[in-house]
Amino acid sequence: MSHYCWLDVLPVELVYTLFTYFSAHEILLVFSDVSDYINNVLNVYPAYQLDLKSIRKSDFDLIRHRILPEQVIALTLSDDNNTYVQSNLFLSYFQIEQFTRLRSLTLIQIEIKSLKSIFSHLHTLTELRSLSFNIETIRHTFPAWNGDYSNESNRLKSFISTIYTRVLPQLNRICLNNSNDLISIPLPHLRQLKLAKISFDDLKIIFQNSPQLKSLDICVDMDMLNTPLMLPPSNQLIRLNLEIESKYL
Repeated sequence: MSHYCWLDVLPVELVYTLFTYFSAHEILLVFSDVSDYINNVLNVYPAYQLDLKSIRKSDFDLIRHRILPEQVIALTLSDDNNTYVQSNLFLSYFQIEQFTRLRSLTLIQIEIKSLKSIFSHLHTLTELRSLSFNIETIRHTFPAWNGDYSNESNRLKSFISTIYTRVLPQLNRICLNNSNDLISIPLPHLRQLKLAKISFDDLKIIFQNSPQLKSLDICVDMDMLNTPLMLPPSNQLIRLNLEIESKYL
C-alpha cells in the first residue's frame, strides 16, 4: 500500500486506545487495509471484544479468519431469535479453552448443548473475571433433553452448581438470575453483583462471603415478603440499585 495514512504516525499504544471504543467486527470493518502499519497492529492487538449478539454472518466470517482466540478478552454469545444456533456455529470453529486471555463472558439464551460444552471447560479460563448468564433462558433443544425433562433439569442444575464452585471465587463481576448457587461459595474478589431474584437471608450470607463487594443490583418481589423491607447492614457498598416489583404498585 503506497498511499499515506495519518494513523501511521500514531504510536501503537494510541491505536490500541482507539480500538477500545469498538467491538471486534467494527474494528476489522473500519480499519482493515487502511495501511500496512494498521494491518500489522490488527494482527497483534491483544484485547478484542467479540459481541456476537447481533452480527451478520459475513462479519462473523471476517472475525474467525482474522482474529485468534488468544487475542480476545470479552465474548458475548447469543442464541436468541435474531442469532439462533449461533453458539453451535461458533463452537464448530473455536473451543472455549482456546480463549486463554478471556476476562468477560456473557451468554444470552444459550442452547443447552453449547452451554455444557462451554461450562465443561470454564475452569481452564484462569483470566476470567466476569460472568453473565441466566439459567432460566437456556434453550432446551431436542435431542439434548431426551424427553426426560425433570431429570435432565436436575442434572443440569447440579452440573452448573459444580462449575460455579470452581469458577465463581475468581470473579470480580457476576450477573445471574438468582442467588441459590452463591450462598455456599466464598467470593473473595467479587466487586459487582447483579441478581434478578434474591432473598434478604441470602443477601446477608453473600455480604459475609464477599468482603470486596462494592456494587449491587437486585430485584425484590414485595408480594413475597413476610416482613418489612430492610436491607442487611453493609459498610462496603458504594452503589446500590434496588428494583421493587409488586402487582399492587
